[in-house]
Amino acid sequence: MCGRTACNLRCETYCKATSYKKRKDTLYCQPEWHDEMNGNFEFKQSNNIAPTDVTPILVSGEEFVGYPSRILTPMIWGMIPPWHKGNFNNHGLSTNNCRIENVTNSKLYSEPLTKGKRCIVICEGFYEWKTTEGVGKKKPYFIHMPQKNGVSVYDTNAWESAQWTEQSGWNGPSLLQLAGIYNKWKSPNGEVYSYSVITMESSKTFSQLHHRIPAVLDNEQLIEDWLDTRRVSESRAISMLRPIDNLMWYEVSSIVNNSRNKSEDCNKPISKIVNKSSTFMTSWLAGKNKKTDSSDEDQMKKKQKN
Repeated sequence: MCGRTACNLRCETYCKATSYKKRKDTLYCQPEWHDEMNGNFEFKQSNNIAPTDVTPILVSGEEFVGYPSRILTPMIWGMIPPWHKGNFNNHGLSTNNCRIENVTNSKLYSEPLTKGKRCIVICEGFYEWKTTEGVGKKKPYFIHMPQKNGVSVYDTNAWESAQWTEQSGWNGPSLLQLAGIYNKWKSPNGEVYSYSVITMESSKTFSQLHHRIPAVLDNEQLIEDWLDTRRVSESRAISMLRPIDNLMWYEVSSIVNNSRNKSEDCNKPISKIVNKSSTFMTSWLAGKNKKTDSSDEDQMKKKQKN
């Protein structure tokens, strides 16, 4: 299962962190950022991304827009059924995840999979909730790739200050890269792209946290094969996916439970939050002020009508 992620970096940083070598090239190159093809849906940085939010997605430019390289583009999390009419977020289906067991015979997912609409969902990590035995209360955890040299995945500065060169590529923290499927939906205002994350039964290690796990692409060969839909068939691509066993995680504050809370503390270990009470108060006030602002706005509209 994957129902919340952290994507709190600049577009330029994601481009550097997903750099790669083309076949037979000796130098690294970066995917280009393309956001003009997805209407007015823009990516907004956040440590608390939820379904229907917009996140950076890595795709083969050759398949997506006829561009001879990889590109990064914003898409809506939660595939919108092509047959849906109305607002993009009221189709009533839970599509943030798609089960690998059903993906090839699903009415929603089988067609885009057959047409080569494979993508990679990038993020710093995702959240999962585990029920505490004897208490019955769920605790949130942040899951991420192992990091080298003691780098803290929640330290934005470690990402933004990392170096990139054509000779050595990216030397910063490691992103989590998840196998996904995307599709195009025709709205009254134009074409909109959305995606789902592929999930599977957990590895033995991760099962202590949750019985489902996203399909993680943990090496460049897997990433290349997943994106290369002309060379690698859908059946072979699906067969390559497996539950990995080396993910890392730590407990975080329950402020992440509410997707409206966008505090920088959302993906920090509890022990690293300096003042927990002020964090909760800030989140509470932000929500209260938002409601007050909406109420004031409604009052203004009523006065204008009168």
